Amino acid sequence: TSTLGVAMAPPSAPSDELLSTILFLINNHYWCALYELYVDARRLNVLDADLPSLNTLKSFFNDSKRFPDGVFRAVNDAFDSGVSAARVVDAESRAAVAEYELRCAREDLQNSRRGAGGVEDGGEDASGASVRRGVDADDAFAPTSGDSARSSADDVGLDAKLDAATYEYLSRRGYKATALSMRDESSTAAKLMEKDFASDGERTFGALRRMYERARMTETTASALESERARVDDVESELIRARARIDELERENTTTTTSRDALSSKLALAESGLSDLKVSAAQWEKKATESASEVNRLLSELGAGNEEWSSRDGNGVPRTTIEENDTIDAVLSFICAIAPKVAPAARKELLPMISRACVRAAGDEKRAARSSNLFFELFKAPNVEQRDAIVDAIANVGEIVGMNAFEGTFIRGCLGSEAVATMNEERRVLVLDAIAKLGASSWFTLNNFVMDGFKRAAVDPSDGVRAECSRAVERYIAANAPSDDNMETIEDVLMTLACDGSDEVADAARATLAPAVASWYLGANPRRFTDVFARKVLDKAAEALRSGWTGEGAEREFKGWVSPEDGDRHRWHATSLVKTFEAFARPIREALSATKPASIADGVDDALSKDVPDSWPFAQWCVKEASDLIVQVISSTAPDVVGQESVRESICAAVASWCGVLGALATRAVLIGKVNDACLVSYDQRRAVMPILLAGVVPYTPDGGAVLGDYIKRLIQQASAESCDEIIDAARYLAAFEQHTANLLDALKRCAHPIAENPPTVRLITARLLAATSEILPLKHVLEHVYPALNVLRADPETSV
Repeated sequence: TSTLGVAMAPPSAPSDELLSTILFLINNHYWCALYELYVDARRLNVLDADLPSLNTLKSFFNDSKRFPDGVFRAVNDAFDSGVSAARVVDAESRAAVAEYELRCAREDLQNSRRGAGGVEDGGEDASGASVRRGVDADDAFAPTSGDSARSSADDVGLDAKLDAATYEYLSRRGYKATALSMRDESSTAAKLMEKDFASDGERTFGALRRMYERARMTETTASALESERARVDDVESELIRARARIDELERENTTTTTSRDALSSKLALAESGLSDLKVSAAQWEKKATESASEVNRLLSELGAGNEEWSSRDGNGVPRTTIEENDTIDAVLSFICAIAPKVAPAARKELLPMISRACVRAAGDEKRAARSSNLFFELFKAPNVEQRDAIVDAIANVGEIVGMNAFEGTFIRGCLGSEAVATMNEERRVLVLDAIAKLGASSWFTLNNFVMDGFKRAAVDPSDGVRAECSRAVERYIAANAPSDDNMETIEDVLMTLACDGSDEVADAARATLAPAVASWYLGANPRRFTDVFARKVLDKAAEALRSGWTGEGAEREFKGWVSPEDGDRHRWHATSLVKTFEAFARPIREALSATKPASIADGVDDALSKDVPDSWPFAQWCVKEASDLIVQVISSTAPDVVGQESVRESICAAVASWCGVLGALATRAVLIGKVNDACLVSYDQRRAVMPILLAGVVPYTPDGGAVLGDYIKRLIQQASAESCDEIIDAARYLAAFEQHTANLLDALKRCAHPIAENPPTVRLITARLLAATSEILPLKHVLEHVYPALNVLRADPETSV
């Protein structure tokens, strides 16, 4: 490379060395090196100053004998045939071949230099000036007149010929990899548009030089790849170390988690032990308080019998007890003085102080009574919120001091019957709430005191206290599980309140207490509810109504009561009991759903309409015994007389609720048949039962509205003109129910038309029914429905109608 660089250095005068090198390469057939020299000489603009060298190269490469046109065409065809599969040959192999060729050319050139070095300076040898003169004298190397004009076009053709010749030479010599690389490089060179070398100012390298550059690039790339591979190895090593660190951290985390779980378990055990200790401490504190209260009580009793013991001279009561009693007295006096001056809304803040005074005064009868009375003196008329706060404070005092001390302080004191009798209504309600709260407390054991308090409140002269009694007993049942003996007492309280002369009291009992009692019985003791309690309610209702009836069977008739007062009393009692049973409807329906065996696939309504199995005894009771008891009450309803309408309405409402319990299907399958049979007993009983049948039973069957209209029409068609009073009475009663008015009028209008199925008797009874119901119906219905029906009857062809 250095020799070529010296030979191709651009001299100021023509260089004989360049021409000698060219002739040496031609004579030794180093055509690839010659081509490389030619390209480098053109790139460095050496040939522009050395015309003999330029003409020698052009004449050599333009020789058609040495480089025929067929060779160039074959090479060109090979270039256009596409990318050869040999392009994928390993780059290192091609670079090695190219470097080998280049090294051979360099060695030959160096040998030639050493052979010519023996000539003395200034002499002329075969490769010196004599060679140049020989070339100048040879016409083959002389420049022609058209060379300068064709220089640009010949350059391109000459390059293509040289490329083709180089490719042929490499292929013939067996350098296949180099030949393939040469072909690839020539195709690339052709795309570079190397047409005008004179205007570029810089010429591209030849194929061998580009091959060499690619080999160097491959070597550089290989080095870069090795460096990248080393870096990747370092990264992988770092990754391995990171993964090892992660594993180590995970092991540490697992160890920490295990340690934390162990500590959590120990902490839970410690907290459980602490909770047990707190409970134990509270129990011991409670015992200590009870003991202190008992000591105070004993000291008080002892002081009452021995004045010296209660003295302050150090020989009697201990100084600490005396000082505590003084403190309690001061606190109680302060509360009594400050309470009237505090706003009622803020007086609840004094309850903790009063509670503490009661606790410390337990055992001292005088001070305990004074402190406990403050609960009831704090408010003149406490509201619900204030009552709840006071009741909670009283129960808290009892839990602290214990049952014995509480009994001495409250039960025989402010909560006793004698003290309650002197209180106003609001404070008696407060006492009732306190009793209900105490009855629901686990520490309170005097259940008889609670029952006595309820019975006393049930007969209290104040309506407000009696109404509150129902709500208090309901809260007691909900918070406690009363015994059977207590429930018997609660039954009596319910019966007393439900039959109370005050509507407020009776309604409160039926709205709150009655459902609570029924729900408790059906959940805890359903046999007592079905066999005793519910039967007792319905039997007493039927008994109150039955007292106005005489006879049996077809001879049964209503005679009335001894006096109007007696009749009012029986009617009121029956109405109250029937309404009470109506309050049982919702709990009974819920119990039916809860007790249905899993073996019954049908719903409750469908199952009740079929044969109820023995595995469902409560459903059997509803379908049979309970329905029979209700029919007995219906059969004892008195005819429509003055003062009797309320009884009929209450019975009708209770029967409608019972139809809701059974469902529409069971009402049609069971109840309607029982009530129909009751209509056939006697005339008076028919008059008593038919209004309830039409208003309270028939509409609650499947498609009840249509069934009611057909039922009324059949009754009219089956009646006679002389005995239709019971139908008229039933129609008058049915007209009072707005939800049944449309069905009633529709049936009457259908019976008013003179058609075959409406004989004159039917039309005549229809006219009487229209006249009777017009007294009950609203004016709007009379104008829209009754008058048009009467006009149809007025135009009837039958004179009697």
